[in-house]
Amino acid sequence: MAYVGEPQTNGVIERFWRTLKKQVLEGRIYQTLAEFRTALVDFMHLYNRAWRLEKLGGRTPDEARQAWVPKQAA
Repeated sequence: MAYVGEPQTNGVIERFWRTLKKQVLEGRIYQTLAEFRTALVDFMHLYNRAWRLEKLGGRTPDEARQAWVPKQAA
């Protein structure tokens, strides 16, 4: 999951997996697969819309995506 020559990018995804495990998995028992999937989707929406990340300058992932505009080839 890391880019060639940029091993620090692997740390970003490892941190995400740790956060996901703590928020969705640890200490919870799901009765059905549907209940687990709902918890994952809820976390995804919370993370992308409300979770402010230092690496994004205090913005949410959605805010960072909206601010990023790919440069068009001239």
